[in-house]
Amino acid sequence: MRLQLQLLYTRRRDLLESIRGTVTGTDQGYIFLETGPLTVRLLAPGYFLRYVAVGDESKFFLLFQIVTEGNKGIPLAVAFPSTEDRDFFTKFISVSGVGIKAAAKAMVIPPSELASAIAAGDIKILKSLPGIGNSRARQIVAKLQDVMSKSSFASSAVSVSGNAHDARAILEQLGIPSSEAVSLVKAAVEKEGADVSASALVRSAMKLRG
Repeated sequence: MRLQLQLLYTRRRDLLESIRGTVTGTDQGYIFLETGPLTVRLLAPGYFLRYVAVGDESKFFLLFQIVTEGNKGIPLAVAFPSTEDRDFFTKFISVSGVGIKAAAKAMVIPPSELASAIAAGDIKILKSLPGIGNSRARQIVAKLQDVMSKSSFASSAVSVSGNAHDARAILEQLGIPSSEAVSLVKAAVEKEGADVSASALVRSAMKLRG
């Protein structure tokens, strides 16, 4: 297989636009992708890693930056399933103190759900994300709430009924983190429908959780 890279040029630096290859493994937040004679290591957000499987023939959209670690500049490529997800990520890391690695670790829920939480000022969901405490959550809302309210990111999220809200609250009472509860309820609504009872959504969510 020939190396298939597309280069996107900006005034700042050359960026890797996309890459295609075979997934050979995942480990500690990274995807290993074999493309031609190379195996590249790509950082990936948590929500995306769950859907990547060894053996997949995949095309990933990339964000390439040089990050500073100590006194060294380290090249780092982050993989996304779509350009829209990448666009959200670039806005997320515009918040002071939210670096590339921290953002990838924090994004355990899809961008549409995260954007909806930001637009709604839902500090509870944001502070439950890995590495995002109360102070950082408020900082994210202050920086991005207006942007997300006007963007297409939040509007692409599945609408949440009253029963879904109740189901989320029950899951949180059972000790499930808010960010995970949101994802579980979303999956349960997609499977069972939005009109089922809160208890039915909770049962479905717990089955999905295993």
